[in-house]
Amino acid sequence: MSINDSTARYCAHIRDLNRHYEQGLEHAGLAAVVIGAGNPRAYFMDDQRVPFRPCPHFAQWGPLQEHPGSVMIVRAGSQPELLVYAPIDYWHQIPAIPVQFGEAGIQVQTVHNPESIKQHIATITGKTAFLGEVVASGDNFGIERVNPPDLIEHLHEGRTRKSEWELESLRKASEIAVRGHIAAEQSFQAGGSEYEIQTAYRTACQVTDNEMPYPAIVAINSNAAALHYQRLERQRGNNLSLLIDAGHAVNGYASDITRTYSEDPAFGALVEAMHELQQQLCANAMPGTDYCELHNAAHIGIAELLQEAEVITMDSSDAVAAGISKVFFPHGLGHFLGLQVHDVGALYTRRNPDEKTQLGEHPHLRLTRVLEPGNVLTIEPGLYFINSLLNELRSGPESRYINWARVKQLSPFGGIRIEDNIHITATGNENLTRNAFAQFCLPG
Repeated sequence: MSINDSTARYCAHIRDLNRHYEQGLEHAGLAAVVIGAGNPRAYFMDDQRVPFRPCPHFAQWGPLQEHPGSVMIVRAGSQPELLVYAPIDYWHQIPAIPVQFGEAGIQVQTVHNPESIKQHIATITGKTAFLGEVVASGDNFGIERVNPPDLIEHLHEGRTRKSEWELESLRKASEIAVRGHIAAEQSFQAGGSEYEIQTAYRTACQVTDNEMPYPAIVAINSNAAALHYQRLERQRGNNLSLLIDAGHAVNGYASDITRTYSEDPAFGALVEAMHELQQQLCANAMPGTDYCELHNAAHIGIAELLQEAEVITMDSSDAVAAGISKVFFPHGLGHFLGLQVHDVGALYTRRNPDEKTQLGEHPHLRLTRVLEPGNVLTIEPGLYFINSLLNELRSGPESRYINWARVKQLSPFGGIRIEDNIHITATGNENLTRNAFAQFCLPG
């Protein structure tokens, strides 16, 4: 794709976004909205600050990830205004402002003093709202209406459908993350520790920890049984299995990819069976599909895997009905993906959060909507051997349906998760993750 093609897609993205904002302003009875990038928080009783992440509503307007204190102003019938806060500061280097903003018709002004931003905002006439985080007095520039729900819901709904420019960023994020996953697998096969594997991933992606969309999960052996395993063992050991959940971000848009590896014949066969199940779930992610039904299908499929692996001795549908599949698959099938890893607030995407879904219902399912073209989401079934959940199962009446000797054999491997990023199209879907692996002539 040429630079001109990318610029054209960005300009179209801004036109559509501006139109969507104008509709939201009309719906909310507003003349203008001021979107704050946000400011980095200080650690408690410290002069060091938490790594900065811009407000997603601000970041949707373009690739300005390192300019805290900046604002975007959107008014009905006018060109958007971007006030970039660039302090005259010899302590830090201020990144350049991307040229795309001006090319898309956004009025860009560099401001060196926060007071100048406040004075400019004071000139806005008509009913105005502020979008963004308000931590300290003055963060909302004196605007009384902060994050109005009617406007927020309208904007959230728009963010569930990605533009061509956003999809371009998401594809690139997947391609770069896959480089890291390939390097991580190579490090694992060479006997690397969790720390060494994570370092190999970051090096291949040329990214710092703070630049990653979320902390990578790099879990060897039984550590994979902790769903959000957060430690990195420094010492090498006997590498039986690796679960790595790591992504990348381009223009703020994240990829979120998980792979599991093992050379053990029994556990490796289970990993391959999970790949097959996961790809079938991906193939069924079509426009008009209820995501809850995919989640339910994942529970049935995982119960079948447990039966085939001789972990359970009962029919798969009975195992789901008895809640046994939840012991081995205790999280939701996936979530929307975009500027936030769990995009648009996660729980917003639960259209009917008080309603019980059917077979395989789980309170942590972050997406309960019918899929539409433009949605980008993850599909990440898992199968884990989690001691606390297994101990609870062991003490219950369903314990007699579990082959505990088989559980003991597989528990040292921790667990399996396979996660792809899927774009729902008008006629089917696009698997961003496996397409990226295919560029390296790998099946994924």
